[in-house]
Amino acid sequence: MNPAKNAYTGSFSLNKAANSPYWMVSFVGADGRQKRRSTKVPHAGGLYQGERITSTQARKVAERVAYNIAQQEEEEYHAADNRTVREVCDIMLSGKLGRVSIATYDNARTAYAQFCAFLGRRANEPIRLITRADIRAFVDARRAVTRRNTVHKAMAIIRAAFSWAVDTGVIPSNPCDRIVIPHDTRDEKIIHEAFTLDEVRLLLAKLPDEWASAVRCCIGTYGQRLGDILALRWDAFNWQNRTVHIITGKTARELHQPMQPDFYAWALARYTAAQKAGGDAAIYVHPTLRRHTNPSYEFTQLVRLHGIGLQGRGLAGSRKTWHSKTFHSLRATVATMLQASGVSQGLAMELVGHDSAAVHAAYIRPTTEQLRAAAAKLPRFS
Repeated sequence: MNPAKNAYTGSFSLNKAANSPYWMVSFVGADGRQKRRSTKVPHAGGLYQGERITSTQARKVAERVAYNIAQQEEEEYHAADNRTVREVCDIMLSGKLGRVSIATYDNARTAYAQFCAFLGRRANEPIRLITRADIRAFVDARRAVTRRNTVHKAMAIIRAAFSWAVDTGVIPSNPCDRIVIPHDTRDEKIIHEAFTLDEVRLLLAKLPDEWASAVRCCIGTYGQRLGDILALRWDAFNWQNRTVHIITGKTARELHQPMQPDFYAWALARYTAAQKAGGDAAIYVHPTLRRHTNPSYEFTQLVRLHGIGLQGRGLAGSRKTWHSKTFHSLRATVATMLQASGVSQGLAMELVGHDSAAVHAAYIRPTTEQLRAAAAKLPRFS
């Protein structure tokens, strides 16, 4: 038999199956995978669509049926929305540009790049061909090299891309749904400590200018995240009301943060100097840092350089190194200091920007000195 041509790889073949009386057709589908279908034509001949045919006639009929099967799949392929995984990721990234903080944008770009790298050549195939098994394999591969929370954040980003594909009719369902990410083992868990007051003072005195400014702004806005601090603009400061207006990049929560007198005086002086300097400095509070590619890692390295916090490596060196104090630790620092100062939980949650009491409680990480001071308040029994 001379194989008939089709739109996929140029050929199909007829063959027999031990458990079927019919001719089978095998071909490479539009997704690049081998497929096999029954022609419903008996290879030994016999009754076919009301007519009796010989085995020789059966083979010729089967060839025509096989060609039609392959041709029908080609038509279905071209009728479907065949946007690739990479195209959908690019669409999602372009939609984020200018709408989210640089750090949030970079996190999305990293997650999409990791997913496409995992898929390899399949990243250039239609997204509708990605299965739940593919997603599970990606999660397992990422968990082998990083912790659950990191994988969880990446999956939230990837899930959003597939949700967009569902909403726009590209795919019928989201393969990311009901994917379980394995929990961290005991050895993997890291507790990021809060900075002590002396450590904060050291950072303000020793860090490069814009980093010291970022720390001061984080403390002054009650522990806002690094992405929001680096995206902070001078027009967010209301000098008359002495407040800072922030819409958080992670939760889109709108905050009007009251400025403490010392933070107000520092910020106003810095604003005045920035307006004289002009350029990006007159617009952004941290014009240089906001363009850095990995500011979180950079800050952690600076903290390490000044001997603050502890460093380690997880699971026999298979995990990346970690550090006990990061920029996000400043959020715990503020929450802990508010608690130690006697501020009510409700007011502290409003200042920090927590919606959940459980989440807020997780950020209370008292130092040994604070615990000792609290213990000293107990009555003496002798």
